Amino acid sequence: MKKIIYLFTILMVFIAVSGCKDYLEVEPETEFTNDNFWTSESNLESFSYGLYENFKGYGNGGFFGGDHFFSVNNDDVIGLDQRLELDFPTTVPATVSGSHWGWSNIRKANVLITETQKASLDATIQDKYVGVGRFFRALLYWDKVRRYGDVPFYDKPVDPDDEHALFAARTPMVDVVNNIVADLDFAIAHLPDSYDKTKVTKWTALALKSRVCLSAATTFKYHNVAGADVNKLLNESVAASTELMNANFSLSDSYSALFYSEDLSSNPEVILMKKYNENMKHPIPSFIFQEPFFGFSNSAVSSFLMADGKPIHYDGAAHPGYTEWTFNTTDTITTADNAIQVNVGIANGRDGRMSQIIDTTRLVAPFSKGIPMFSPIKYADYDLTVHAPKQGVEATTDAPIFRLGEVLLNFAEAKAELGSITQADLDNSINLLRARAGVAPLSMNVGFDADDRDPSVDALLWEIRRERRVELMLEPFRKWDLLRWAKGSYYDADNSFYGVKVAPTVPFASSITVLKDAEGHLYAQEPGDRRTPWDDRKYWEPIPADQLTLNKNLTQNPGWD
Repeated sequence: MKKIIYLFTILMVFIAVSGCKDYLEVEPETEFTNDNFWTSESNLESFSYGLYENFKGYGNGGFFGGDHFFSVNNDDVIGLDQRLELDFPTTVPATVSGSHWGWSNIRKANVLITETQKASLDATIQDKYVGVGRFFRALLYWDKVRRYGDVPFYDKPVDPDDEHALFAARTPMVDVVNNIVADLDFAIAHLPDSYDKTKVTKWTALALKSRVCLSAATTFKYHNVAGADVNKLLNESVAASTELMNANFSLSDSYSALFYSEDLSSNPEVILMKKYNENMKHPIPSFIFQEPFFGFSNSAVSSFLMADGKPIHYDGAAHPGYTEWTFNTTDTITTADNAIQVNVGIANGRDGRMSQIIDTTRLVAPFSKGIPMFSPIKYADYDLTVHAPKQGVEATTDAPIFRLGEVLLNFAEAKAELGSITQADLDNSINLLRARAGVAPLSMNVGFDADDRDPSVDALLWEIRRERRVELMLEPFRKWDLLRWAKGSYYDADNSFYGVKVAPTVPFASSITVLKDAEGHLYAQEPGDRRTPWDDRKYWEPIPADQLTLNKNLTQNPGWD
């Protein structure tokens, strides 16, 4: 391992400057040159390792940086101070630093593609590593598109003297997505079809295509993007999902084990994982259970179905088997409390995932504000009232990057968006997830009108979206789903700001500001602490100001001028 890291470090230093003509005229101090490096599969593989850092998972050894850190501050959770709005920029960044506008990783992918194509190697090996490069280029470009919309597209490393490329205008996002799909099709055709869960394979590329084609299609549809062939992309997502559903993957018997296991390599649901060990740790338990102390919103808690497949409120009335759990104690709640042991009865008779995502043994009070909220349990396999996770970067559990559960959700949503979904499709996707969770199957006619349904969304599609929300809760999807559906307004929903219902007799210390709605749900923030009202400019991130100054061909995204 140390040898690989040493080799990789040398390569990164070399490649970072390999595009400069003057450098190539000087004899390098290492044994590698641009002429002799691209001559063996082992060298190509070593170089490709640097691209795997783009799978953030639970982080790359530091406290921040994982996919699960700044993408959970949505309508599912209530944080300490929502004015921070960690999931959205609040101003135009002055420079690239701190933004997502950098291009170094796309350059690395293009270097791998370009240099491998010139190498004197067996065609199969060449195609494999061109496929690796094109997979990562697709992954990186989709992240650019979902953040910025139109972005310059580069299919080769940019020469420092190429002013046309350096000062390129933004390529329409429809064209960028077409290039992404072409890259993924090449990767699918040429990557190995092995079931190695730590390396990019044909199956990984299919999983990314399933995700990207659905996401792009719905982004184009709900944001009225001109020139897009939405149905073509939806059909591409269905086809990729179907191939994975027919491959050698199946749902894990345990939902929660997907998120707290030390070794996911034999988990049948996992398509790609990020491996952690004593030499590469992550801070997820510390982040979730220690530092921020965020809790779940009433909106999230209310989204879980009853075991019979019906919501807690439908057809204008409460479910006959549902009684809302109410926090009741004779102990005074003080600002010294940061966790409250209590039997939280919210999961009784509900979707089995609820008790695997929301802790039924305690409430949390963010940063000792003394305001009890529903606590997370996902990512832990122990009783948090007895054992506290270590603070800091200490965990070694593996992170699922792609899994079959998401693919099933992609399939069902794409089929519903196409208007071609059948009961058999539901049974082969959504209802497999429900069966694992102990929830009755979904039928085509739905059979009820959920009180929480957005009236602009078809009843069946709403239940498919509900299933997605629940299955992927606390994973880095909800923010991006709301953006692609053009549902940023959900961030302002009143019940995304309150959580636990408290009995009127619960005593609070005089130092605590207690705010409740008419039914007794406790607000976790005072009005001045809430995130700012939704603004449609948040659908696209702002381009850094210095880039607009340097490149007059770039234009700023709407609302950020």
